[in-house]
Parts: sequence; structure tokens; C-alpha cells
Amino acid sequence: MAKKIKYSFLLFILITVSVNSQIKVRSLPNFNVDSLLVNDSSPRKIIRLSEGWKVYTDTEKKDFKKVTIPFIINEEKSFNIENEFLLSQEEINNSTIKLFWGGIYSSIDIYLNGSNIFKRSIGEIPYEIELPNDLLLTDKPNKIIINVNSRLDSKNTIPLKQSFLFPENKVGILRSIFIRVLPKTNIASFDLNYSLDTKLSTATANLKFSINNFGTQKESSEKDVITVNLKLIPKNFTGTTYSFDFPIAQSNPKELQKDFKLEIPNPVLWSNESPNIYSAELSLLMNKQIVDSKRKDISFFRMISDNRTLTFNNNPFVLKGITYIVNEDDLIRSGYLDKLKKDLLFIKNSGFNSVRFAKAYPDPLAIKLCNELGLFSLVELPLNSVPEEFLIDAEFRLRALNRFNEMIESYSQYSSSIFWGAGSSYLSNSTATEDFINYLLTNRNHNNFITYSSFVGFQKNSIDGLGLLGTEIYSTNPEILSDSIEKILSDDNNNIYFLSEINYPNYNGPSGGYLIKNSTEARAKYFGQIIDVAEKNKLNGFFINTLYNYSGEFGSLYGGNKTDFQLGIFNSNPTSNNLEYKVLEAKLNDKGKVTIPIGSDKDENKLTFILIALGLSILMAVLINTSRKFRDDCSRAFFRPYNFYSDIRDQRIISGFHTFILLVVEAGSISLLFTILFYYLRTNILVEKILLSFGEPKILHGFSFLAWNPEKGFIIIFILIILKIILLSLLIKGTSFFIKTRILLSSIFFMIIWSLLPFTVLLPVELILYKILANGSFNTLIIVFISLFWLWILQRIFKGIHVLFETNKLKVYFYGLIIIVFVLVGISVYFQMTNSTLYYLSNTIKQYRLISL
Repeated sequence: MAKKIKYSFLLFILITVSVNSQIKVRSLPNFNVDSLLVNDSSPRKIIRLSEGWKVYTDTEKKDFKKVTIPFIINEEKSFNIENEFLLSQEEINNSTIKLFWGGIYSSIDIYLNGSNIFKRSIGEIPYEIELPNDLLLTDKPNKIIINVNSRLDSKNTIPLKQSFLFPENKVGILRSIFIRVLPKTNIASFDLNYSLDTKLSTATANLKFSINNFGTQKESSEKDVITVNLKLIPKNFTGTTYSFDFPIAQSNPKELQKDFKLEIPNPVLWSNESPNIYSAELSLLMNKQIVDSKRKDISFFRMISDNRTLTFNNNPFVLKGITYIVNEDDLIRSGYLDKLKKDLLFIKNSGFNSVRFAKAYPDPLAIKLCNELGLFSLVELPLNSVPEEFLIDAEFRLRALNRFNEMIESYSQYSSSIFWGAGSSYLSNSTATEDFINYLLTNRNHNNFITYSSFVGFQKNSIDGLGLLGTEIYSTNPEILSDSIEKILSDDNNNIYFLSEINYPNYNGPSGGYLIKNSTEARAKYFGQIIDVAEKNKLNGFFINTLYNYSGEFGSLYGGNKTDFQLGIFNSNPTSNNLEYKVLEAKLNDKGKVTIPIGSDKDENKLTFILIALGLSILMAVLINTSRKFRDDCSRAFFRPYNFYSDIRDQRIISGFHTFILLVVEAGSISLLFTILFYYLRTNILVEKILLSFGEPKILHGFSFLAWNPEKGFIIIFILIILKIILLSLLIKGTSFFIKTRILLSSIFFMIIWSLLPFTVLLPVELILYKILANGSFNTLIIVFISLFWLWILQRIFKGIHVLFETNKLKVYFYGLIIIVFVLVGISVYFQMTNSTLYYLSNTIKQYRLISL
């Protein structure tokens, strides 16, 4: 019977482990947008790969699941997906086979029939590679395996791990993957760069293209006439079709690269009001028969940034935008393309003329839709809060440059109306920052190529190649902001400034009036005030952050106490019945003033703090007044600790009951002190960035929970304080084996409790501590006082160890401080080695000085 129970128990454990080890996959509704992503036409074709995938985490494939794209994986950061596809002998011999993916987070390895053909951290940039013909099979299915690693690194990935307010990393495959079958001789790429004359009547263009396998056509001869034809066909309007033929001489290079000049008379211009788009179709013809054809959308407009102004089609232009941070799995569940178009159309109809796709590489279809709807897209490298030590690192610079160029090359296939961003939250007026951005923008100074960067603070010096200088706003007082702008514009500079990110979190929702901070009414008023500041100082635009609330990988203090950051105008679906929206819509369209109720101010001090402090104070007072022995013990422990610790060492009568009651009061006082401090710092950006610097999401999540939930936080900290006292007692007992004196564990425990006696004196202060902190006038003094107070507590514990173990005082202080320093240095070295924490902490301090402007 015992053996049966034993085997049953082992079987239960094995089954439990097996179930828990299974990969957890969540499938999402399927969609088909493959043709929209590449815009291919005959003779090109697409082989869909949305179905039939196997996903697994173990290399032996013992535990796999069959899925369709898109899907999300829970509790895993690394996984493999596998699929098969068939090709005929004719397709392999006479075609170029490419694998396209719309974006995979974050680094991938691709294997074709067992051979590694691609290894790179490309991020969510749409990308494609050519599959080697010598590895492709005709007699059986071709097997493709993609190893996906979604882990971010503090230095070696883009985005970086410690990025402020970045959206959550959804692990899985959310965008299309498919095979493209192109003719053997095919148009690999083409660009049409142009400039419009001052009258907007003629576009002078430069056509650049490359043709792969140009000299490998078996059926070609010297008599054949090879031509490249460019057609500009009105896509969404009625107008003239332009056609240009360019003869190509016979040659034998594997890759042919050409560029031609051309003039386009009276092109119909693209604007926010009339987003006229041409479909540019480049065809390679042999004897007037199409060999290959490639299409992309082209829009004609004239955008100039010069002398503090931005002009668009010869008219002054001001960016009026909003950031759009997409939760892609929610988007897919809500209809994907229809939902995306609905959101962007709502933005356009509200009066915005631009959308900033911040903190992530956007879905390419979003860029395409913006172009069709008449919205400028701001697409940027998802670099944020980069330490200066990285900006001067050659390897990091090269990686960033490659991603920046790949981003431009990829997204420019979907729209011409794009501003290109070099990143966000850079330190303003930093030599390292200026040099890094200049490095990214090398050779990027052609017409209609507008670049920007987003800074913490105002960047005074111009940066070669950078058209727009953005400044991020985090609940900054409008009057302080206005004064800072006036100072920066009074200097002799011609930079073009815009507010790249206006943040004001809404923690409290509708609260009856704007006097309640971080309420719906307060944010509506704040947005109106900041827009007034931007218009008064003639800035070249602003971007409200953001359309929707979104969740983050690290959680947030500044972003609020809920799962999603409370930074969006809407939670999920946009509606015109929203006070913040009404204010923005009125400002954007020069409508009448929207009335915002004033309400009354609300005291943020928690009644819980007062009740706990009173309860503990009363408990302490009752003990002191009902027991003369306890009163004498407190007096001696406070004013003559040496003698009192001697009594503990000599095991003289000290009430265990009173000591344990004292422990409860002290732990309560310490816990209340931390709870009040955490609650006061619950929205503090500096604290959030300091915690973020450690690169561990649990640290920030834990602090956020304790700070935003003070009642639960008090209980948790209370328990942790008691456990810490017990652990400290055990540690002191453990180290005492190196000396001759033997002291009971209970004596050490009592010594620590009575060393913490001064915390009982803090209880009256804790009654009013939050109000003093909220006043803000004495915070520096409070920091100094608390620091000195903890040093005093540390000194009392050292003295207790000295008395109990009858050791040399200087040795106790020396070795005690050595241990503390060793622990702090060890923690610092560990986090520096794993997450470059010291670099991020240094960057955080510099940023915080600039945030206050």
C-alpha cells in the first residue's frame, strides 16, 4: 500500500510538471493583408504561410502546438516556429524566392532545411530575405524554422530594456509571414526622389533602381530591346497618367543599378485636405513584354524646414498631432484593418494632421492608411533614455545606424509623407547626444526628408541634418514652460521647436472639477493651456500623448496604479462624449471655448495614516502608563543604551511580553513611515526612473503596488520588517561563531528590538508627515532628517553588538560598515554587469534636472 501511494505521488508530480511545461499559446483571429503589404502584381505571386505552423520551446519538439498566425505566447520569451511549403522545379529554376515578414519582436534566427540563413536583431521592422536556391527542395516540402528571442537587453537591442513608459512586449507572431515568388530577373528596389520648384508646378525627380540577375536571362540576345518604364498612375483621384521609358543597354552584371533624371509637369499635390496619391509602377520590359513589375505609392508635396518655420506647399505649417501606441493583439481582436482605419479616421476628423508612432516600430499598414487619409506619419527609432556611455560606443552606434537605415528603407515603401525620428528622451545640450544624432543622419539631407528627435529639456544647439527639435513635457506647469520657451527663443538660434510629447496622467477620472489634480477635468484644462502656450510662442507643433491607454513591460508610477498607463484620452473606443476630446477638438478647429467645471480641491492625505499613527501612539502610551517597569526600561534604553544592553547580555529581567508589544509598535511605525513615503512618491518620475535603471520589472511592479495601495502596502511592509528583524538576528548569531563570547539568540533579538525604540518617537510626526511632504517646502530637510535618523539607528545596533559580545567598539563599527559597503558594492557590480545600472542611474539624474526645465 505504501509503495502504491509513493508511485501515485510520483506520477502526480510528473503529470503536473508535464502540464506546467506545456507552451501556452493564445490564438487570435486570422487576417489576410499579405497583398497590401507588398503591393505585388503579375508576374509576381505570394505563397501564404499563415496556417500550419508548429510552435515549441524545446529543440527536440516533444511539446509542440499547431497554430495559425497571429498568436501570442504566454510566460515565454524564446520559442521556435516551423512550417513547410512546396515549390516546383520550374519555380526554383526560373524564380527568385523571398521570405517576407511584417515584423517580429525582437531577434530571430532563420533555418531553411536545416541551414541557418539569417541571424539578426531586426525588431518589428518589415523585412525580407532571399532564400538560397541551392538549399530549396523540389522532391519534398521545404522546412523553415524561425527561432524567436523576444528578450530585451540593456545595451544590445533596440529598443533597450530600460525604456521609460514603453509598451508591453507581446511575445508571439502578430504580423504576416509569407513567401514571395519573383521572376529570376527582377526589380530589387526603386526610389523616386524629387523636388518641387517654388511655384509647385514642376517636380524634378531622380529615379534610382536596381535589377537582380540582369545578365542571366537565357532567352535574351543582342537584338532584344530592354526598357524600363515608369508610370505614375492616379490612385485615388482623377488626373493625368505620366509614363517614362528608359532604354537599358545589354550587359552581363548580376545586379544592374541605374539612375535617371526626369521632370513631371503639373503633378497633383498631396495635402492633409486632399491626399492625392500616385501609384508608381516600374516595369522591366523585354521586346515590350513585361519581365517584372514593382509598385509603390508616391505623393508630391513640398516641405521645407528653415529659419524657425516649417512650410508645406508654400504655406506655413504647424504639426497638430497625437501619439498612437498600438496594442496589436487588441487591434487584431477588434477587426485589425477596420479598427486601424477607424482609429486613424477619427484622429483625422478630430482636426489632427499628424500621428506620431512612438516607442515602437508601427504596423506598415498604419503608415499606408495615414498617407491615404491625409495624415503625416512620424516614424522613429525606438531608442529612449540612452546613456551617454552607449552613444559613444562604436558597436552601439553602428547597430543604431543600421536599424535607422533599415527602418527608412522599409517604411518608405508604404508612404512618402513620413517624418523620420532618431529616438526620444535624449539629454538635451549633450555633446555625446549631438554627435550621435549627427552620425545617424549622415547623408540624409535630401528634399522632403524631414527628421526630428525628442529631447528631455530644450536642445539649444542645432544638429546637422536634424530638421525639428522636440521637447517632452511631463505635467510641467504651463507658466514655467512658457518662461522656458521664451528664454530659448530669445537666444540667437533658428531651430524649429515642437512639443513632441505632452503627458498628463489621469488617475482619478471624472471628479467634478479641475482643482482635483490628475482628474479628467484637470487634464482637459492642462491640454488647453499647453496648446495655448505652444501657439503663443509660435512653436511648430505639439503632440498629445496618447490616443489610448496602454500597458507596459515594467509597470509605472507616473503612468498610474492600473494595468494600463493612464495617459490616453480614451481607454479603448474613441467617443466624442469626452471632456478632454471636446477641449482638444475645439482647440484644433478654432471653435468656442469649452466650459470645464472648477470643483473643489481634494486632500490626498489618507485617513488610514492618521488612524494607524493614533492607534500605535495610544498603544505605546497605555504600555508606558500601566507598567512602571516598561517605562523605566524605555527610559534606560533611550538615554543609557550601554547599561540597558548590558542587562540584556546578563539576562536580567526584561519582560518578553512588553518586548513583543514594543516590536509591534516599532514595526508599525517603520512600516507607516515607508508607506507614507511610498505613497507620496507614487507618481514621482525620478523614483520610477531609478527603479527602472535596475532593469528588473518585478522591482518597479512591487514598488508601484506598495505605493498605490497603501493599506495593503502597510501590512506587507509590516510583515517584511518583522521578518527582517528575525533574519538580522540570525545573521548576527551566525557571525558570532568567529568570536569566543556566546550569546543567546533571544538576547540578540531583544537587543535589535530595543535598538529600534526611537521609531516610537516618530509616531506623532507621522500623523502630519504626508501634509508636510505635500507642502514641498521642507522636503530637503526631511530627507536629511530621515537619513540622520537611520544612521542613529544603525549606531544603536552597532553599540548593542559591541556590548552584547564584549568586543572592541572600533572593530564592530569597522567590520559592520565594511559589510554594508561590501553588500552595496556587490549589488552595484551585479546590476552594472547585467543591466548597466550605473550608466542608467547617471542618465536618470541628468534627465531629472532637465524635466523641470
